Amino acid sequence: MGEIAPRVVTEKDKDFCHNLRKYFREFSEVTGIHGLRYVIEKRTRIEKIIWTIILLISLGGCLYMIYEVLDKYNKSPVVVSFASEDTPLYQMPFPAVTICPESKYSREKFNYSGVYFKLVEEESVTLDERRKFDYLSAMCAETPDNITCTKENFGNEFYEIIHKMKLNENFLFPFCAHDNKLVNCDQIFTPIFIDEGICYSFNILGGHEIFRDHVYNFHDYYRVANTSEKYFDPEFGYKSTAGVRTYPRRALKSGADSAFLVFFNYDTSDSDFNCNNFLQGFRVLIHNPWDVPRVSQHYFRIPFDKVVVAAMEPVLVVTSENVRRFPPEKRKCFMRNERFLRHFLHYSQSNCLLECLTNYTLGKCGCVKFYMPRDNSTPICGPNSYECTENAESELQIKELEHKISGRSLCDCKPSCTNLKYSVETSHSDFYFKEYFKVHNEFKLEDFDGTHWSVLQLYFKDEQFMTMERNELYGISDLISNLGGLLGLFTGFSLITMAEIIYFCTVRVVYNRRLYGLWSGPN
Repeated sequence: MGEIAPRVVTEKDKDFCHNLRKYFREFSEVTGIHGLRYVIEKRTRIEKIIWTIILLISLGGCLYMIYEVLDKYNKSPVVVSFASEDTPLYQMPFPAVTICPESKYSREKFNYSGVYFKLVEEESVTLDERRKFDYLSAMCAETPDNITCTKENFGNEFYEIIHKMKLNENFLFPFCAHDNKLVNCDQIFTPIFIDEGICYSFNILGGHEIFRDHVYNFHDYYRVANTSEKYFDPEFGYKSTAGVRTYPRRALKSGADSAFLVFFNYDTSDSDFNCNNFLQGFRVLIHNPWDVPRVSQHYFRIPFDKVVVAAMEPVLVVTSENVRRFPPEKRKCFMRNERFLRHFLHYSQSNCLLECLTNYTLGKCGCVKFYMPRDNSTPICGPNSYECTENAESELQIKELEHKISGRSLCDCKPSCTNLKYSVETSHSDFYFKEYFKVHNEFKLEDFDGTHWSVLQLYFKDEQFMTMERNELYGISDLISNLGGLLGLFTGFSLITMAEIIYFCTVRVVYNRRLYGLWSGPN
């Protein structure tokens, strides 16, 4: 068959507006967009106005809904939901258990109250007594405000003097039970310097895995013989090559019959109400092994003559691979090596907050508190700086809150993308320790005068637990489906409609000109 001969072009054919109306009418007759043909076809003006209003309302609603979806995708691309499967308990590390006695020192080695009353009465004290008094006042709950303060800050000798005055840990924790075996507590507990003074932690990572090389740690404090590098990664859990005996220790079994037990012995002669306020006994914090504990902020108590039962449940939030590709500002969390900390090897929210407080205190007071990470050259705040350090902490909290209200952050300490916490429920009952030890006379504990005994029983509730996971609120396929669904619902628009528009704007124009001599086609 031969080609169609081009027709003679009239003046009317040259009118662009006429051709455009004709071409648009042809498109409206074949497209899948709802209602468009009723505006173009030869009908009364009232009908056309009605359908034009309907189309504009539908288009406006569609554009508004698309804006809402895109805004939600940009502002909140991540949603936290339950993971599809339970996580078995053995994939979790046993928590670090940090215990702090309320008594900060041994009264057999030094009498803080005796020196306090001497200073109040303006009696003479030796240089050694005054030095020890100043050092201990850094850890006491009530810092003396009616005594002339020593103006000097402290150096590393602070830790040595406090270490010499500490309580005997073998007396404080006579024995423990782990893995259904009775062990000496000093074999599994590590001494650490934290905000409550000298405390003892079980299953915590060593200082070489928490702090950077320049951070000073006294003697055996934070010293752990085991290393976690070949067994465990805080973001991804235990490695496939890790066996049953790992470090940090695995959470192997649940139930009270597999509980971790700690026996406490407290001598009331070590109580000093000038230093300890009214609180006596022990503080306990359950935390993950790679965080420096802040026992002054979060803890539960071990009172005298009680058996405290603590039932634990891990609370784990992980992040999917799709969300890991987002910038931290969108996913609202930091991965372990994503944000640099000056004093800590790896990022965690708790360590970040401690470092932020350390930096702010150093900038304001020219020194840091004894429990804050520091190098050899950074001074420890003495009694003359105590008011400054307290004000610095209060000021930082207020400034951080002001920044958060304005949509910013001063410390920028977002949660860790892999965030592990332990929910603890406690209960207690009386401990008739004299009757107990009379029956178990193999311990050879004969004199209980002035001492109080307590027990902590710590165990997991269940063999598995639900994990939370950060996932994309909308993936690319979800976003396309949502947008396509809105366009189809309001206007009937589809991919075929898009193809029709492209076809009418390109290919059909070219071939109309070849076939009919006009881009708009025949009349």
